[in-house]
Amino acid sequence: MELMVEDLADGVTKAVLSGRMDIEGAQAVDMRFNVLAGSKKLIVVDMAGVSFLASMGLRVLMTCARSVNSKGGKMAIAGAQPGVAKVLSTSGIDQVVSVRDTLTDAVAALSA
Repeated sequence: MELMVEDLADGVTKAVLSGRMDIEGAQAVDMRFNVLAGSKKLIVVDMAGVSFLASMGLRVLMTCARSVNSKGGKMAIAGAQPGVAKVLSTSGIDQVVSVRDTLTDAVAALSA
């Protein structure tokens, strides 16, 4: 699992994930997500490159979202592949985080 971070306009931070977010993948990015959640208020997670999402990966995303929300920020997820999108929907994470098809829509959801 790879994580690349990029600062966008208007204080938005983009976290681009690629690979499998299974136990090993989640462990590989967990600490960096904690740092993001602690230091950023607007985060969009680009999951277009994620081919598999397991419960440990959901935990990483949910922990980050709750941390960001607790300090008045927002997190959105963009571009999940169909199998990953189904896991996100089934898990109910879309009740806490805006899940959008495109990066543009996800960034727009942060300012809504």
